[in-house]
Amino acid sequence: MPWGLTPAHLVILLIIVLVIVGPGKLPDTGAAIGKALRGFKNEMDGVDTKQATAQQPAPPVQPPAQAPVQYQAQPVAPVYQAPVAAPTVPQQPVTPPAEPPAQG
Repeated sequence: MPWGLTPAHLVILLIIVLVIVGPGKLPDTGAAIGKALRGFKNEMDGVDTKQATAQQPAPPVQPPAQAPVQYQAQPVAPVYQAPVAAPTVPQQPVTPPAEPPAQG
């Protein structure tokens, strides 16, 4: 086995994964890992193809069909806004609470 793993190591690893993932999501997790590995392998196989196409010379660049648009900046007059004061809330006079009548 690669990396010196014995069947006992694999059983312990499987138990740890089962505890972390849970038995209900184990098939979904396995499918996701398999899909990721296949995608990785496909991309690694595609690297050779991409390197071969990268070595081909690029086609010459065609000049644009239209003339570039000339932009002329217009000066903008500064706008001054006076600061706005915060609205004031009218103060109500504070009246002390009425004392309850004495019982006796």
